Amino acid sequence: MAGKGEEMGLMKFVPWWMKVLAKLFLSKLPFSYRFWQKLGLFRHGQMDDPERAVSTFERYFAKAVECRKLRDGFSCLELGPGDSILSGAVASAFGAKSVWLVDAGHFANTSINDFREVAQKLKRNGKELPISSHTIDVAETLRALNIKYLTEGTESLKEIPEGVVDFFWSQVVLEHVSRAEFPEFTRQLRRVVSPDGIGVHSIDFRDHLSGGLNNLRFTDKVWESSFFSDAGFYTNRLRPSEMIELFRQAGFSVKVLSETKWERMPIKRANLASEFKAMPDEDFMVAEIEILLRPTEIVER
Repeated sequence: MAGKGEEMGLMKFVPWWMKVLAKLFLSKLPFSYRFWQKLGLFRHGQMDDPERAVSTFERYFAKAVECRKLRDGFSCLELGPGDSILSGAVASAFGAKSVWLVDAGHFANTSINDFREVAQKLKRNGKELPISSHTIDVAETLRALNIKYLTEGTESLKEIPEGVVDFFWSQVVLEHVSRAEFPEFTRQLRRVVSPDGIGVHSIDFRDHLSGGLNNLRFTDKVWESSFFSDAGFYTNRLRPSEMIELFRQAGFSVKVLSETKWERMPIKRANLASEFKAMPDEDFMVAEIEILLRPTEIVER
């Protein structure tokens, strides 16, 4: 689920097809994600920076409360926190009494000093983090703030009680939920959201290789194979209209808050895999969107 992978250094200048070959090769080597993370080759976002952790949560939270004021002591769910769980502490400072952080693996590498830095940053912004400066470790901090870090993706959503999440958000994560898993993911997400819950999500439809749509060159048989999907560059390739429809089928209303488009299709139709050739041009023009999700019955009242 997490997946907000970002190439570092020279990888930014490598052609997309060489990145595919390199990642396929590297993924078969007997090293963990933590090893590549320490080398600076791959990262799941940049939320391990206290400044960014605060500003990013604040931005998504502001989008939600523009639509509806959250109740005192709201509960919060972040999908795909990536390399850091600092956002859970930020949510607590903004009034969350319980926080779930759900990812597809244990990617976070947060230290107690990181939490202290976030506490200092929040205090400068007029927000108090309700933990003692004498807290000695991360586990103690998570207990004190009622933060649960779950790392089994959609299966972890099943551990959250029904109808308890008031605010849920993600930053360029949903495109990494596997295509086969996405319908169940949306059903589980709808199950845990409270009757008047609200969510804000940014979704990046680019290929995460070169910022284009080169991932659409491959057939489903190739792209969805474990050989490819486990190599660190997987996206589900759902087109914006398909993803929005799956959310609607699960019981969400969907409002597009913003949209980034290409001026023209970034890939020639002749280079599309057969699965995509019949789709309209519009499905290939959207690079990124930000959406607001609410339970359908709330909107229909």
